[in-house]
Amino acid sequence: MPLETFKPMHCENCGNNLFTITPFYYRWNDKEFLLKKCKKCSLIALDPQPTSEELIMLYADDYFETGQHGLNQTAQTYEENKDALSMEARATAIKNNILQFKPDTKNVFEIGFAMGHSLAAAKTLGLEVSGIEFSETAVQKAKNKFNIDAICGNFEDLDTTPYLNKWDCIYGGDVFEHFGQPTKVVKNMFAMLADGGIAVVIVPSTFNLFSTYFAILFYRITGKRKKFYDNPYHLFEYTPKTITSIFNKYFDDVQVVNRIKKPAELNMKGGGIEYTIKKMIHYINYPFTKLFNRNGDRLLVVARKSGSKK
Repeated sequence: MPLETFKPMHCENCGNNLFTITPFYYRWNDKEFLLKKCKKCSLIALDPQPTSEELIMLYADDYFETGQHGLNQTAQTYEENKDALSMEARATAIKNNILQFKPDTKNVFEIGFAMGHSLAAAKTLGLEVSGIEFSETAVQKAKNKFNIDAICGNFEDLDTTPYLNKWDCIYGGDVFEHFGQPTKVVKNMFAMLADGGIAVVIVPSTFNLFSTYFAILFYRITGKRKKFYDNPYHLFEYTPKTITSIFNKYFDDVQVVNRIKKPAELNMKGGGIEYTIKKMIHYINYPFTKLFNRNGDRLLVVARKSGSKK
């Protein structure tokens, strides 16, 4: 397969239409989804992007009921996995992800709140909470489990007029990579934040890891490709450079914190020699990230609204 493509695909970040095809791909719904890297800004995008009908299929009710999106190792559903965390542990996450960056936060709006576990923890800290979630089933679960009333819908399509300049924090954990229009998401976040408010997102960053660098080199030399095990949930793959570029369209003050799992915490998924090598490389990657705040497998992005960009 040639490494270059000249299909009429345009980069969501910079508008460029020249891409390099990475060795990685998904196969789902009798279709192959490639991962392509913009030759100008390096943003990695899924091609083709799922259709509206396919997105509905991807996020059907069983999305939370099966062992998909990384939970297969423990044979737990999403709800079981989140329920296993104590409320104290979830509250600590709110402190580490939000309050340490804005201690005077009074209210939080969560994008993709799923079944409301994080919002419930925020309520125990005295914060006013709301949010938006794509799944009707998850919205009802949040209501039944935690008495959280929030919006069912797509944040990209949300009419932000009733929420302008209102929120101290808009938070999205493991959701930003699922959006097909990340620039629109950042625009809406900026509009809804009060001056001095913070947008906080947490995203996986597989292409930021040492092991992925080595894997790309190996597959290019051998001419092989690698099929990802999961369904094509992630429409974009981010690195510190690319996610900062997208947030800088609206925010002047953007901070990226590299986080990384301990080697023992890695999800080995399919197992085999490839994942054994990945774990070995991770023993080098882990201390490097801890020392230098680089090449983490998860990125915590904190963007502060100063009012200078409108």
